[in-house]
Amino acid sequence: MLAGVLCGTLTWTACSTAWIGEAEQIVAALVPAAANIVALVATLQGKSVSASDLETIQNAGSQAGADLQLLQSLIGAYQKADAPAQLGILNQIQAAINAAQSTMNGLLPALHIKDAATEAKITAVGGIVLSEIQSLAAIVPLVDPSASSGMMATAARQVKKQPPLSASEFVGSYNATMTAKTGNADLDHATAGMKIHLHGKFARWASAGLLK
Repeated sequence: MLAGVLCGTLTWTACSTAWIGEAEQIVAALVPAAANIVALVATLQGKSVSASDLETIQNAGSQAGADLQLLQSLIGAYQKADAPAQLGILNQIQAAINAAQSTMNGLLPALHIKDAATEAKITAVGGIVLSEIQSLAAIVPLVDPSASSGMMATAARQVKKQPPLSASEFVGSYNATMTAKTGNADLDHATAGMKIHLHGKFARWASAGLLK
């Protein structure tokens, strides 16, 4: 039944636990994506972003970054673990995703940006990051052998309604949104160099971690 649900809702899982490899790439893209939101706000402080908003987003960004970094390490551990150990790690993966989701959920309502273009940009970029984290959260019950049928049915409906982007799709959507022109010269200048990039595992290894 699990295989049928996965095959019917997640084309990139290849009907197996290969989903974790795609999740690894997605999280590798989410880490710099979240960091760029903090960098953008810092660049605009004093222009359209207040010091209090900068502090808010720096704190949230640090927490989200820590949650995503933990998620990366848990995914690596899951890939190396045997089946009994994977179940426990899967629970930790779910907890890390939920923590990152909670942080991002509370971030945007806490900001008080007066410039409409800047507010719209940060809301749009933050929304893409949050949406991808939410989609990842919905996947975990589908690959959890201990999940109840009710949990799996709920997760399947959520994934069908809001399927996660692949890593490359996420990067493309994020970059297009981040660099879209707004007419605000300071904002457009700040976002022009904030694209993120997707590199394969070998490239990241060969660069000693410098490539993400």
